[in-house]
Amino acid sequence: MMSTTRAPNSVVTAQALFFVNAAVWLAFGVFSLVRLATGTAAQTLVLLVVAILMFGNVGAMLVAGAGIGTRRRPFYYFGAVVLVVNIVLTVTDEFGLFDFITLVIDLMLLGLLIVTRSHYLTGR
Repeated sequence: MMSTTRAPNSVVTAQALFFVNAAVWLAFGVFSLVRLATGTAAQTLVLLVVAILMFGNVGAMLVAGAGIGTRRRPFYYFGAVVLVVNIVLTVTDEFGLFDFITLVIDLMLLGLLIVTRSHYLTGR
């Protein structure tokens, strides 16, 4: 049976951050597709693969954001894993402004999930 109580502010904030993160990744994925027209064949393939991975990340962020609103344990773990993978990939790649923006969002969101884990790991 679903609870009709309003989600705590921390859950709503986490959802919003997942959706903001998805929007950032979507913007950069679209930007990568736009750059396809200006590259060589080898660059085009790389940019296409990167754009596809970015859109996959958009999907993962949207699923995590929507899922944690249910405050169910599997979505909590899914969201945490998505964030950890993003953080690891961000710090092991060339680091620029885009990486900094996503890293800050990811770290804030992961910290928020860790601090408020009781909302997801116990009954509602």
